[in-house]
This record gives sequence, structure tokens and C-alpha cells, in this order.
Amino acid sequence: MELNMMLNGLELWKASGGFANEPHVHDDWYQVTLPVRGQCHLVQEQHAYPLEAGLGIIAHPRMEHFFEIDSDSAVIVIKFRNPPVGGLEDSGRQGAQTEFRTTQSFDPAEISRLFRGWNAILLDDAPEPLQIQEAELAVETYLGRMLTGEPSRSNLTLETSGTGMAGSVGAGLVYGQLQNLYQQTSSHGGGAFIDPHLRRVLEYIHSDYTSPMDIESMAAVAHQSRYHFMRSFKALTGSTPYQYVLNLRVEEATRRLRHTTDSVTTISFGLGFSNVSQFYRAFQRVTGVTPMEYRNQM
Repeated sequence: MELNMMLNGLELWKASGGFANEPHVHDDWYQVTLPVRGQCHLVQEQHAYPLEAGLGIIAHPRMEHFFEIDSDSAVIVIKFRNPPVGGLEDSGRQGAQTEFRTTQSFDPAEISRLFRGWNAILLDDAPEPLQIQEAELAVETYLGRMLTGEPSRSNLTLETSGTGMAGSVGAGLVYGQLQNLYQQTSSHGGGAFIDPHLRRVLEYIHSDYTSPMDIESMAAVAHQSRYHFMRSFKALTGSTPYQYVLNLRVEEATRRLRHTTDSVTTISFGLGFSNVSQFYRAFQRVTGVTPMEYRNQM
């Protein structure tokens, strides 16, 4: 088994191609084992569970468990400390251990797709804190609705932190979408029907999008929990906060490429990207061309 991702209070693993571990316990971790292909032979508290894709199992803290899979099977393991109750409220609760049903039904195709998206984000050269926070919330949201049996809500589940409103439609259209949205929600642009706290979040982002940002600060400005903020922001803008910030940065990059002689490196760091390769990938995802290709087209 290889450790794919470690987050704040979360660990995500994937094992495939034959794997077996020794009996062990986690003092303060819950563990959800989710077979996504083939069979998983799991023993927990001396009880055997023959699991197939779509039927998972949860080990509570201090429960002894181990499992084995054969060469054509695969499992995803999620470990978490604080139960994300429903994924609807912040999960940093302290207190008595939460009890969950031992076996859990899930969609193998869905968690496999989501895992690939989370993995792509967190194995980036230098993922930004805002990206990592969104991935953490996405995992917690998925766990919350799976463990409580809620129906799938794609708008609550962050699959990637990619292009959002952009795609390959070109930076000019992205800019038009953002500007129209911003004007509509401004105090002078017919924003009376928009939550004034969310309007202030947009003002905050537009005023300082080249600086590091975090979900906690945005949620505080919105007077909402992190989960509620992510849902309401995406409902308003059609994107996650990171996607929104990324699109603003790329639009400003197109302006600087058109109207200045600044190098790509200077533009990249001036807009808050952690390295030039990250800037290149983001720019190409949004506009469909590299920064130099864009400049040469001018």
C-alpha cells in the first residue's frame, strides 16, 4: 500500500495488485475501507467480512483490523480523526466517539473518480493552501454524506481544482463572465438580491487575488461555516473559490502579456503563482494556449 495523500486530520490511501497487512489498531483514527474493484477479505474484531466493490466497512478507533486483496483487486482507504457529521457543518468537534454503522454502501465509480481528482491536486508541484483546503473539505463532504446515507450532491463535491468557468473557451470570455458577475453583485449593479456577505467576499477576492487566500477567512467574511460557504459560493459563481481566483489571475496575466514586456517569470510570481510551471499549466487550462503562444498571437 502506498500513501497517496496526507491532509490535516485526513489520510487517503490506495492499494491494488495484491496487498495484505498485519492486525493493527488506530488509537484516534476512524478508517473507512472501500473496495473499488474485486474482493477485499477484511477481519475486524475477529469477525470476517468478505467485501466486494460497493460495500465498505468502517473501523472505529481502537478496533483491531486487517485486510487482504488479490492481484486483480483494489481498495481506497480514508482515515479521519473528526467525524464529518453529514458533511454539512464543520467537523472539528471534540468529545465522545461517534458511532457509525459498520458496513457502508458507496458508488465505486464515484469514489474512484473523486480520488483521482484529489490525487491530481495534492500531487501537484506546489499546491496552494487554498487548493489543499478545498480538497480537504471535498473529502470531508464525501465522507459526511456517505456515512449518513445522504444522496449524492455533485455541487457539494469538489472533483478537481481546475478551470471552473474557463475550460478552453479563452480568457476574454472568462473575464467577461467574472466582470458581469462582479458588477451584478456590486452595490451599484443590481446586487440587492445577492447576500451582502457574499458580495463582500467577492469584493475581498477582487481586491487582493494575487495574495494567498484561505477558506476560513472567506467564510468568516461571509458569516458562514466552511461547508455552507463553499456551497453558497459555488451556487453564486459556478466555481469554487480557488477556481475563481485562478481565473482572475489568468485574466490579469493576459493583460500583462498584451500590454507589457514583463517576462513570463515576472508575471507568474507577480500574480501569486508559486512557480512558473504552475502558471503555465493554469494558463493553458484556461486559455487553451501557453503564455508565450498567447503573447506571440498579439
